[in-house]
Amino acid sequence: MIKRPLGLGCLAVVLLLCIYVNLVDAPYIDYSAYQGKKVTVTGKVYKKETVMQTKGPASVLYLDLKDSTDGREENTGPPGEKVICYLKADQPDAQIGSWVRLEGKLSCFERASNPGQFDAYSYYQISGISYRINQAEIKAKTTTYNKFTNAMYKLRVFFAEKIKEGFDVETASLMQTILLGEKGSLDKDLKALYQRNGVAHILAISGLHVSVLGMGLYKLLRKCGIPMKMSAGISAIVMFLYAVMTGFSVSAIRAVFMFVIHMAAVILERTYDMLTALAVAAVLLLFRQPRYLFHSGFVFSFGCVLGIALLMPLLTEAVKGRNFMIRAVTSGLGMSIITLPIYLWFYYQYPVYSIFLNLLILPVMSFLMAAGIGVILFQIICPQLAVPFIWFVESVFHLIEIFLHLGDRLPGLLLTVGRPEKWKMICYLLVLLLLITVRKKTKPLIRWCMILPAAVLLLCPVEKIVSKEMEITFLDVGQGDCIFITNDNGNDYLIDGGSSSVSSVGKYRMIPFLKYQGVSILQAVFITHPDEDHCNGIKELIEIGEEEGIRIKNLILPDIHREIKNPAYIELEQKAAAAGITVSYMGRGQQLKDGELALTCMHPQAGAMIEDANEYSLVLLLSYGTMNGLLTGDVEGQGEAAAWEWMKNHYDNEDKVPITFLKVAHHGSKYSTSENMLWQMQPGISVISCGEKNKYGHPHKELLERLKAVGSHVYSTPERGAVTIKTDGRRLWISSFYQDAG
Repeated sequence: MIKRPLGLGCLAVVLLLCIYVNLVDAPYIDYSAYQGKKVTVTGKVYKKETVMQTKGPASVLYLDLKDSTDGREENTGPPGEKVICYLKADQPDAQIGSWVRLEGKLSCFERASNPGQFDAYSYYQISGISYRINQAEIKAKTTTYNKFTNAMYKLRVFFAEKIKEGFDVETASLMQTILLGEKGSLDKDLKALYQRNGVAHILAISGLHVSVLGMGLYKLLRKCGIPMKMSAGISAIVMFLYAVMTGFSVSAIRAVFMFVIHMAAVILERTYDMLTALAVAAVLLLFRQPRYLFHSGFVFSFGCVLGIALLMPLLTEAVKGRNFMIRAVTSGLGMSIITLPIYLWFYYQYPVYSIFLNLLILPVMSFLMAAGIGVILFQIICPQLAVPFIWFVESVFHLIEIFLHLGDRLPGLLLTVGRPEKWKMICYLLVLLLLITVRKKTKPLIRWCMILPAAVLLLCPVEKIVSKEMEITFLDVGQGDCIFITNDNGNDYLIDGGSSSVSSVGKYRMIPFLKYQGVSILQAVFITHPDEDHCNGIKELIEIGEEEGIRIKNLILPDIHREIKNPAYIELEQKAAAAGITVSYMGRGQQLKDGELALTCMHPQAGAMIEDANEYSLVLLLSYGTMNGLLTGDVEGQGEAAAWEWMKNHYDNEDKVPITFLKVAHHGSKYSTSENMLWQMQPGISVISCGEKNKYGHPHKELLERLKAVGSHVYSTPERGAVTIKTDGRRLWISSFYQDAG
C-alpha cells in the first residue's frame, strides 16, 4: 500500500475529486445554432496531425481560442476553448505555435441520446475542445511559431516516412501507431479486429514503451560507462521529448511522468515508490481536468498499473518457482481480474480469448518495438541493413493477425453482459480492497476463492434472471424507428431499426445500446415494413452483429403477397438467409407469446395485396398483465382503418379500447393516428420517434393537438432521447435518457 505522505496526500486529493465530479455536473454549451454554418475562427495552433481522407491525406489543426487577440473582431464562430479544424485536402497547413485565421463549416459534437451510445460531446469536453471546423481554409497566419514543438512534429513526420519506406502499408500503419502514436493512417477494420480480441492496448503509447525505450536507453548508457545520474537524466529528458513528439496522450503522460520520477529517484539517491509516482501523476492530470475520471484511457491506464502493483503479487504468489507456462497463465488470469470491471463498465463486453492472446503477443512486443526502432535507424544509415528487421516485424504482425482472425471465428469471442449495476461494481471493488487488506492472513488459494465468485457476480445478469418486469425502450435513432423489448423471462426483441438522418445507425446507436443492455441473442427482430428508416440498421446488425457478439434468431416480416414484395423486402429476406437467420411472416391474428409478454398482429391480413409499404406496416398489440401498448410502424390510410377495425372486434366493439401507451404512427405525421381512433383508445402515454428538426416537420402540429385533446402525455425522442417504459403488468414507470442523464 501507499506509505509515503506525498502518496497518501495525493490519494486523498483523488478521492475528493472523485466525489466532486460525481456531485457537480459539467455545464453543457449548445452550439447547434451554428451547425453547418460557415464561420471564421482565430487561434493558436497547439497540435497538428495528418488523417487519410477520400481525396488523400489532409492536415488537422488543433486551435486554442482562449488566448486569441489579433483578428478576434473578424471571428463569426461561437466562443469556445479549443477547436479541431479539418483542412481541405489541398490546403497547406500551419506551423505549431503560429496564429491562424480559418474559415469553414462548424460541426457540433454529438451528445449521446441512448444508453451505451458514445458521447462525443463529453469526450471532447474533457480535452477542452468545443466544436470542430470541417473543410477549413486558412485565410491568414503568422510567420512566428514554436520552434521546439514544431521540430518535434517534423521529427515525428520524418520517422513516419522512414517507417513507410520500409514496411508494407498495413504493417507501416501499425508501427506508426505503436511507435509514434500516429492513429490517422490505421485502417478502421484492422483497429476493430484488435479491439474485438482485447489486444488494442498494444497500439497505445503506454508503460510498455517506457520500459522498452526509457529503461532500455538507461541500461544502454550505463553499459557504455556513462555515470548513473547522467544516464538517468539523459533518459528522463529523452522520454519527455518522446512524449512531446507522440502527442501527450493520457497513457503516455502517466507512463512518462512515472518514469521521470523514477529517474529523479535515481539522481537523488532515493527509493522509487511506484504507487506514490502513480498517485502524483493522477493528481497532476486531474487538477488540469477532473473529468478525466470518466475517460476510458485514464481509467484503463491508471487502473491497470494500480492493479499490477497491489493485486498481481497476491494472485501470482503461489506459482513462484513454477514453470513458465503456469506463471504466464496465472499472470494472464490476474490481468483479466484487474481489467474485467473496466472492460465491462466502458465496453459492456469481455473478450474471452484475450487472456491467451495477450500471453502470445505481449512477450514479443519488446522485440517488435526494438526491431521497429532498428528499421528507422537503418533506413537513415543503410536501408539494406534494415531488411532482416523488416522481415521479422512483418512476419510477427502477419502471425498476430492470423491468431486474431482465428479468435474471430471461434465461438464465444465476446462475452456480452452489459454495463454492471453500480452495486455490483462496489461489491467487486470491496472484495479487491478486502483482498489487499488481509493479504498477509490468507493463502493464495483462499484469495482466488474470494475473488472468483465476485467476478462471476459481475458477469452474471442477475437482474434479468430475477426480474418479473418488462422493459420497452424507444431508441433515439433520428428520423426512424427502433423499439427494444426485454420481458420477464429475460428474452430480448427488437421492432424495427433504421434511420434516414443518422448514418451507420446500427453500428453507432443500436449495437452499442444492445451491448449496454447485455444482449447477446435477439429472439426475434420484427420489421414493420422495408423502408430504410425502419430497416437499414437491421441490415447492419445482420451483417456485423455476429462479430460484435449479437446474434439474431428470427427475422419476422409482414405477411404480404409475393407479387408485391419490393427489392428492399427481398433484400432483407436474402440477407437473413445468407446469415443463417430464420425468416418468418406475420399476419392478422397471429401471436408471439413469451412468458407474460404477448405480441398480437393486428395488420396486415396474411397474403395482403397492398402495394404501399406504409399501409401494410405491421401493427402489433403488446400485452403484459393488464397493460396494453400499440406499436404502429408507419401505418396510415386504409391500413390504419383495417387495423383499428380488427382491434375493435377483438375487444367486442367496446366504446373504449384499453391502450396504456401508444407508439405514434409514421413519426408523428398528421396523416396517421386519426382523431376517432385516439378518442376511442385514449392512450395515457404517446411516444413519437423522429429526427430533430427533420425536413418533414414531424411531429406535425395537428397530430400534437389531437394527442393533447385526449389528455395523452407525449414523449418525443428528439426532446427526451431514448424513452423507457417499465411495467410489472399492473403499474407503469416511464423515464427518458436526458432526464436520467441529468
